[in-house]
Amino acid sequence: MSISLKCLLAILFCFCTLYIEAQQVILSGKVTEKLTGTPLSNVLVTIRPAGENKIVRYTQTSQDGIYSIKLQSFPNNHVLYFSMIGYAPQTIELTDGRRQYDIQLSEQVTKLKEVIVKAPSIRQKGDTISYMVSSFANVQDKSLADVLKKMPGIEIEKSGAIKFNGVAINKFYIEGKDLLGGRYGLATNNMHQQDVGSVEVMENHQPIKALEDISFSQNPAINIRLKEDAKARWVGTAKIGVGFNPFLWDTELFAMRFTAKTQSLNTYKTNNTGIDVTQETQTFSIDDIMGQFSKNYHLDNYISVRPDNLTDIDANRVRFNKSHMISTNNLWALNNKLDLTTQIVYTNHQLNSDNFSETTYYLKDSIIVTDIGESVTSKQNRLSADIVLTANTSNYYLKNKLNADVQWNNIDMNITGSFPNSQSASVPHHQFSNDLEILKRFGNRSYTLNSYNLFQIKPQDLYVTRENDKQQQDISSAAFYTNTNTAMFFHFNPVTIAMKLGITGVHRSMKSELTGVSDTLGVMNNNLSMNYFNLYVSPELEYKKDDLEAKLNVPVSFAPYRYHDKIQGSTDSKTKFLLSPSLYIRYYFTSRLTVSVSGRLAQSPVEEQLFYSGLLLQNYRNLTRGFIDYNTVNQKSTSLNISYKKPLSAFFANAGLVRSWNKTKRATNRSFLDNYILNTFIPQNSSSDVWMLNGNASKGLDLINGMVSLRLSYLTYSGSIFQNKIKTPYSSSIWSLTPKINSRIAKWCNFSYEFNYESNCLNVKDTETQSSSKSLSQVLSCNFAPTKKYNIELTGEHYYNETSSNAAKNIFLADAEFTYSFVSGWELNFSVRNIFNQNKYRYTRYDGLTSMSKEYKIRPRNFLVSVFFRF
Repeated sequence: MSISLKCLLAILFCFCTLYIEAQQVILSGKVTEKLTGTPLSNVLVTIRPAGENKIVRYTQTSQDGIYSIKLQSFPNNHVLYFSMIGYAPQTIELTDGRRQYDIQLSEQVTKLKEVIVKAPSIRQKGDTISYMVSSFANVQDKSLADVLKKMPGIEIEKSGAIKFNGVAINKFYIEGKDLLGGRYGLATNNMHQQDVGSVEVMENHQPIKALEDISFSQNPAINIRLKEDAKARWVGTAKIGVGFNPFLWDTELFAMRFTAKTQSLNTYKTNNTGIDVTQETQTFSIDDIMGQFSKNYHLDNYISVRPDNLTDIDANRVRFNKSHMISTNNLWALNNKLDLTTQIVYTNHQLNSDNFSETTYYLKDSIIVTDIGESVTSKQNRLSADIVLTANTSNYYLKNKLNADVQWNNIDMNITGSFPNSQSASVPHHQFSNDLEILKRFGNRSYTLNSYNLFQIKPQDLYVTRENDKQQQDISSAAFYTNTNTAMFFHFNPVTIAMKLGITGVHRSMKSELTGVSDTLGVMNNNLSMNYFNLYVSPELEYKKDDLEAKLNVPVSFAPYRYHDKIQGSTDSKTKFLLSPSLYIRYYFTSRLTVSVSGRLAQSPVEEQLFYSGLLLQNYRNLTRGFIDYNTVNQKSTSLNISYKKPLSAFFANAGLVRSWNKTKRATNRSFLDNYILNTFIPQNSSSDVWMLNGNASKGLDLINGMVSLRLSYLTYSGSIFQNKIKTPYSSSIWSLTPKINSRIAKWCNFSYEFNYESNCLNVKDTETQSSSKSLSQVLSCNFAPTKKYNIELTGEHYYNETSSNAAKNIFLADAEFTYSFVSGWELNFSVRNIFNQNKYRYTRYDGLTSMSKEYKIRPRNFLVSVFFRF
């Protein structure tokens, strides 16, 4: 065959191939989940004739949810059919000229021969782990918090703070927006779990988009995804309850509305059933934006009169209260980049408390024992308002927060026992602040400007009446605080270099007058001012490549202080240089196993709020005198953290070890006088040594349709305290073990069980004083729902406490609830608490060289009838 003939045949072959290719049709698209937008893999995509089940072509989606089907020609009168177990199938009619077909699938329980197959309860995509709320919720669960406690890897502490695999979250979003600014208890305790579709945990979340590839984060964030029928309309819950022994009320109203451009969440609660609704307004925030940009300056509470805090038993059992809380939280998307948020919270909380305590003070060569009976009435009022303007884009970040926080609190306390008296305290607090954060990015460089300014006022009064005399303490303190800094970031992959320059300034004044106390103890008045400026520079270095992340921070500060005592007419000044380097390293051994280590050498700032020379009466028993001392506390700390997760198997575990050392040139000293304990400082070298170990593991088990978890903590402290100017070294340790289990045994039955064991020890060195106490608690809750209309919940609690070396006390508490659900969505609830009508609770604890045995009055048996409605 000639060369020319071969060329001709080749050209003809190419033309034929091009012709065949030109006739082919490629249909493609992407399949995602409707609720979360997550790409779905392994979805079966088929082409069928319209109205028939015959399959012409088929394929499956990739890991990214992408599919592609090649056809010789366009199939007229055909459809694309998408199907996957656990999701509702979807059909799309093919249109000539259209080649791209994207689709969203919705979850659906599929019945196959009496077997129910659902979508996975936990899914993972990259650094985001998604929990399907419906997979963890039981019939008795009302709030989102009830369900979060059952999700492996998520921990809710008693305070309400949320952690994921041992690490505190840095943001709480609802539909991708930060509506609550850290007060996420308003959402978790009030949003009905049936309105929530999924809970997304975003690991190592960088809240500032412009820094996402420049500065890594150590903390996760949570995003709440609502169900479609809970959006763009008002949804919520309402509850009204009344009861007796004594007369009881419990009323709640919650309403929220979320649209693409607005968010609104509103709450009103009032009760006298022992529930402290004000805890829901607590702010949990982490200043993780600019490292050491501190916003934590607070004036000391020199007057300390408050009810004792109960540690073991649920505080609702012993709280005799009248609580009111109202909050409104609103967000408006002014445009695609700018959000305006407002928060207004008002709380009114009256607390009555009756308790008895026996306190033992361990001295070098003796002990002092006091018996105290307290009857307390505390009235707290608080009004807080925030206005926040936020813009968060890939090029710049802007946030300006204006806050007003006004508190006015009064406490009346009657004391019997070793030191009978009555005391009345007024401790208001007024605070106003503005927080401005600006960041602008220019390619691999970014510029920041932060300015936080705060003004506080704390006028405080205390009146103590004894059998033969009276004492009165008046204190007026005020402070202005500012922290303004600027920084430049330079990113040279994989290294980021930052240099921060800033100034911190404080002007503080304090006046006080004490009457009724013998002037032989010292000066009775204070009139002072303290001013200081802290000029600081903080070079930072970050490294991130592959599986290794590291951050080095070396802040250096120059701080001139000026203290003026107007009574003595003296002025004192000092300049301090402080250096506090820190290093953090994290390594990803696998996508599941992460290990981090950190170390810090720090010189704490001068404790300028201890600068006063006159006496202050804190309460009927304690006097304090300040100390003019510019020496700082030298701190060293190291930590090791290990985190392991296997989300698709619902297994999460973490463990942490911390070692810290503190050294200072002053020591605390308490002197025992006739009616007082005088707390002062003396110029003596003092040191302390602390070990902390904690671990937590949780595993979701399909076998029991529930979760098991185990938490362990251990703390040991070694140090000393001066008593009557005699050094007393001591060591103490406390460890606890807490296993939990919850299980949905059947559709009509589920239960949860929690066990807690705690051991507390005290060893006074160079003496034979050794004391210890042990306690355990068990809580078992069982729920029975024989039909959809009826629900019965039984709860039992057992507490064991050593009240002395050879005595212990057991106490059993029980509750019962019966709920009837109407077809219309209303629920009628009957509950009885403390069925056995227990009336007292006792325990013993150690704090430093002090042991305290406490006895509390428990709320009596009570009955409550309530009506609940979800709309």
